Amino acid sequence: MNSRLSKSSILHACTIKQQMTISDFEKEVARLKSEVTTRDESASQGNRGASEQNELLVRMEHELLFLRNELMTLGNIDPDLICEEIEVGAVVVTDQRIFFVSTSIESVDINEKSVFGLSVHAPIYAEMKGKKKGELIEYNGLRYKILDVY
Repeated sequence: MNSRLSKSSILHACTIKQQMTISDFEKEVARLKSEVTTRDESASQGNRGASEQNELLVRMEHELLFLRNELMTLGNIDPDLICEEIEVGAVVVTDQRIFFVSTSIESVDINEKSVFGLSVHAPIYAEMKGKKKGELIEYNGLRYKILDVY
């Protein structure tokens, strides 16, 4: 009996979570733009508050661009690719958690199991890259035994 989670299910759940995060950011950016525009139109507000809101808006727009790029990364992953070592698109089952090497997503639940989206830019990925089933990963004082990679 194969107890592996479907990679396409994991990818689908990660994509939906990323789209929801993007939607939330888009709403917040729109709200901030509206506030900045309203504040610019009524000069009675102090300039400092407007400057801080403009800085926040710029940061939020940068984050939104980053999130959209991460969504494109997810879109480029082939769910049918079977990985034998840890690389982009690999599902990594350890004795402590399940990772999906893709983008940084806190976690998604699939069939009552939590899967953590892991970016190739995350420090732990440098310790994992290229490892195979049966090997150990040591990171930040924790040891993970790799039970499966696919």
